[in-house]
Amino acid sequence: MDILGLINVPGWVLTIIMILITLYLYSLWYQSLWSRLGIAGPRPIPFLGVLPLYMKQGIAKGDLQLTKTYGSVVGIYQGHLPVLLVSDPEMLKEIFIKDFSNFTNRPIPFKMAKENASGVAAAYDNHWKFLRSTISPTFSSGKLKLMVPKIQKCCTDLIENIQQHSDQGEPVDMKEVCGAYTMDVIASTAFGIDVNSKKNPNNAFVKHAKQAALGQIFKPQLLIIMIFPFVKNWFTVLFADKEVGEFFKSVVESASELRKKGQEVYNDFLQLMLTARRDENQSEYFTTGDLKEFKNRGLNDMELIENAVTFFIAGYDTTANTLSFACYCLATNKDVQDKCIEEIDNILHGESPQIEDLSKLEYLDRFFNEVLRLHGAALRFSREGKQDITVKGVYIPKDIDVSVPIYALHRNPLYWPDPEKFDPDRFTKENKAKRPEYAFVPFGIGPRICIGMRLALLEAKMALVFMLQSFSFSPCDKTEIPVEIELGAVIRAKNGIPLKVNKRQ
Repeated sequence: MDILGLINVPGWVLTIIMILITLYLYSLWYQSLWSRLGIAGPRPIPFLGVLPLYMKQGIAKGDLQLTKTYGSVVGIYQGHLPVLLVSDPEMLKEIFIKDFSNFTNRPIPFKMAKENASGVAAAYDNHWKFLRSTISPTFSSGKLKLMVPKIQKCCTDLIENIQQHSDQGEPVDMKEVCGAYTMDVIASTAFGIDVNSKKNPNNAFVKHAKQAALGQIFKPQLLIIMIFPFVKNWFTVLFADKEVGEFFKSVVESASELRKKGQEVYNDFLQLMLTARRDENQSEYFTTGDLKEFKNRGLNDMELIENAVTFFIAGYDTTANTLSFACYCLATNKDVQDKCIEEIDNILHGESPQIEDLSKLEYLDRFFNEVLRLHGAALRFSREGKQDITVKGVYIPKDIDVSVPIYALHRNPLYWPDPEKFDPDRFTKENKAKRPEYAFVPFGIGPRICIGMRLALLEAKMALVFMLQSFSFSPCDKTEIPVEIELGAVIRAKNGIPLKVNKRQ
């Protein structure tokens, strides 16, 4: 084909050029929303948006760089999917609490498998309300108190595990031992299973639990959906590998049948959900519906299995990572460690902690909050609006992913002077009163706050008390300062956290 009589271009080449131009214009249109709305953000790379930044630096440091450069409201594109990063505490209050009826749901940019849609983490609207109200009593103070003996047993196993390493004069990888501990806690409190994962590393439960760990940034299907959002209903994406899902499904079903036949009384998550189950409508699948209709039934089989699996996947690895970083913070801040030990000794006098004792350990609470500020596992939490809305002068279209960059918010010098310094006294009553209420959000905020928060705090603090009654921690030659973190979607030490463990006299 002649072009202006100057050059002869084969038709197939011209076709390719036209396709590329069309795709480029398609990309420009998809990535024009924030500029049209006057919201600051980085210039997006065609088709990819900020994905190269996250692939290079990870979500944590990527979000930190973006908020430092563009402020507390940043418009970005993950591929062609627009995301609004919001880290202004007053806006968070409006979106996640005052306007929660509009921002009830989490953004799910793909077609969910029915199993995942039956979990409290991903369910929509009235289905979510039904699941939340049905499952929430499981995490009441009274129910958690019944689980304390199981947690204490796991703490004893943890101390024995650390002692074995210490006796050999080896550094102890706290990422590994804390992972074994939280796995044992979740296995016993969720399923009533005694795993002892350190002594039985080849246990099928241990194998599949590690496969289920959260954190992969982008799966191939998600990358395709990010670049071509119109294909989102072409893929059904599972949150966990099919093999993992099938294994835990069999665990739940076997444990449920065993409980029907046996006489033993179980005080765990699974038993409490079984108590809430009824037999009618077992095969019915809901994502929307009338709340009265939900209230007239209990959990069906799919909901019971999926929420048990969700509880495990969400609770195992995240708590392990935060607890291992807590040990790192003790080792690298000797004065803080000494204060924690002194408080524990003065209040407990060597006795095993009970749930009532934890509330008396005020300095330990401040310490752990500071660990959560700097090293809390979650990097973001998100919602999407059902209707267009304007919040503090910022227009937010419906169906847009509104995400809170927790890592960046917890390092904002406006609220946290010298943000990288580890200082538990940031959480004294006086200092808390000096900053906005929602400048600290390690578990999210509002009605959809992390449902397992109380259990996570209980098992982490209980483990810290047990460990500090027996040991102190210090850096060794293999300790990274600072710790290099993985590039995934949760805070996790890339090379473990090896520490020297010193037995207390």
